[in-house]
Amino acid sequence: MKLPAPAFVANPATNSYMQQTLETDLMDLQAALRKEKVPAKQRESILEEYRDEREKIQQYTESLEKWQDPPWTLGGDEKPKEPKPELGEIKVPGGLPGEFADYFRGSIAFHGGRTNEARLIWEKLLERPKEERQFRSTWTAYMLGRVAGTEEDQLKYYKQVRELVKAGLRDSLGLATASLGWEAQVNLHQKNFERALQLYLEQYAGGDSTAVLSLRFAAMESLSGDPATLEALAKNPRTRKVITAFLISQAKPPRFENAVPAVNAWLAAVEAAGMRDVEAAEQLALAAYQNGEMELAQHWIDRSRNSTTAQWLQAKLLLRAGKIQKAAAVLSLVAQRLPVEQPGTNEAPQGTFPNSLYMNNPGNWPEERTAPSQVLAELGVLHLARREYLESLDALLRSGYWEDAAYVAERVLSVDELKGYVDSHWPLEEQEEQKTVDGKKEAEETMPWYEEITPQVQSERIRYLLARRLTRLSRGAEARAYFPKKIETSYEQLMTHLTSGYNESLPPDQRGRELFEAAKILRHQGMELIGTELAPDWHVDNGRNERGVDDETRRTNELAKVLVPSKDELNRYQRHKTDPDVRFHYRYQAAFIAWDGAKLMPNNSDETAKMLWSAGVWLKDRDPKTADIFYKALVKRCRKTALGEEADRTRWFPELDEAGNIIPGKDRRSKRVEEPMPSDNEAPNGITPALPPPEEILTPSPEATN
Repeated sequence: MKLPAPAFVANPATNSYMQQTLETDLMDLQAALRKEKVPAKQRESILEEYRDEREKIQQYTESLEKWQDPPWTLGGDEKPKEPKPELGEIKVPGGLPGEFADYFRGSIAFHGGRTNEARLIWEKLLERPKEERQFRSTWTAYMLGRVAGTEEDQLKYYKQVRELVKAGLRDSLGLATASLGWEAQVNLHQKNFERALQLYLEQYAGGDSTAVLSLRFAAMESLSGDPATLEALAKNPRTRKVITAFLISQAKPPRFENAVPAVNAWLAAVEAAGMRDVEAAEQLALAAYQNGEMELAQHWIDRSRNSTTAQWLQAKLLLRAGKIQKAAAVLSLVAQRLPVEQPGTNEAPQGTFPNSLYMNNPGNWPEERTAPSQVLAELGVLHLARREYLESLDALLRSGYWEDAAYVAERVLSVDELKGYVDSHWPLEEQEEQKTVDGKKEAEETMPWYEEITPQVQSERIRYLLARRLTRLSRGAEARAYFPKKIETSYEQLMTHLTSGYNESLPPDQRGRELFEAAKILRHQGMELIGTELAPDWHVDNGRNERGVDDETRRTNELAKVLVPSKDELNRYQRHKTDPDVRFHYRYQAAFIAWDGAKLMPNNSDETAKMLWSAGVWLKDRDPKTADIFYKALVKRCRKTALGEEADRTRWFPELDEAGNIIPGKDRRSKRVEEPMPSDNEAPNGITPALPPPEEILTPSPEATN
């Protein structure tokens, strides 16, 4: 809103209001003493004595506030109140200018609970000649308004504050602006809604930000008015904008009683007032849409003259009607009008309504989504439903909806489709050039959850996702170029050990040790090297939580009526599973590689026993059935080793201390397991390692698909 230039300026407190009042009081007194040409030494003495007495009132006020609102104990019980604080004796120092002495006497009476006495003292102060009350006239009129017994007297004194300021009297606390708010409160109580809203707007224009909360409350109260009152408010351009802004800025549903009837009443009032401006039309269309009044929304969209926000709403209504082709065309146009700019460059033009819109995104980062990012994300969902997968990924990624983009990239696109997209849209050169922006830390140094959405971050994310997916699919040579620098060392070590481990020209025991080293890397850094961004590993949250999109949420989303997942999308999801498709699948892959390494090692070897023991321990807590195969192999092949003997005695994997020594367990040999032992070359559960011999690890495989 273009508010008029304020007649008065607020003086917001930078610490506490009481402290600001004390400091301002002392500065005014110093200026008054200088004006009266009081000698410096005497001036300092008066100021010091006055400060001491003045601080007694402040200390009493603070104690009274604590007494009225006692702290709570940790158990939730209220502490018993101590005796009510007393003001005590306060003296009016000698040497004070007359207006300061009068005002201070009134303050002592006021804080001592003697309101009538304070009123009489302050009224007498205002009877002084103007030149004798230059500093405390505004303070006095303001306080008389605060203690007035009737609303008429309150209004009289609040208006007098502003008249005194206009007459040139000192307003060191910005009380003229504050008086606007108090006068507005009286008018609101009298249901003079139009006057109250205008006064709060004046208060806000003067720099008092507390007026925003008052405007919100006053707008809500105004909606309780009768049709004639609402129509009058609708005809006033400023009050109309305030009430409409209140309606469309509330969380859905609006957090006040009878929200939908209030919206309908307001829309009817604006209609009756004959308002036809485009800005009001698109805002009213939004108000109707937010409250589920779709026919009314369409009515105001038709009046909006093709405005951007109205067209966004039009696309939503077309989707609700199942007109996907038309909706796609309209939403594409809106996305062009609201391009997603980069942080620091997305300076919304002042006064443009679409750029002020945002979507609440509680519990996520960022907690608010701008209109451009939301429109682009919605277009991405529309592309997904139309099986336009590459377009969907690009829109979701650039809009900042990373988890949704990861779903398309990881489970809908084939790996070759994803690689082609990344190479053409997010090349390495772009990533490296944007490594540091304006001296900011690299994105990899922060938690993904809190990263600012920038091309640098999105480039690193999508390239890293591709790197892990390529590695899972045995395309190691291709994967190397997409890993971030912080992972390169671990990646190279893994590839080196795997290359040696599957090199048949090397001695078997050396190959076994190399594979075991690779297995250990994969066990402890598998999330970073081959973990899925979403299900089943949830790299997006470092494996801590399962949050994000999967095929189940897509299939079972009962809210989706038009943009439902296609059969092709769900089929693609099933084709692009991990092996095995379970949480922390990389632990299984690590165990399987250790199994391959153990097959190359001799029986009854401490090294062999350690390999089988380690692989089983990696799985035993989450999957004891699969771990049992490693346990049996440990007993069958290495019973003569210390680990094998203890495993046979306790019928499970022994526990080791930090030094690697066996912690003796309970003898459970009487409870022998009857299942047969596996053969030496039998793979656990029939699952094979996803990371195969070196020729497939280090070179692209033409047969590798999806």
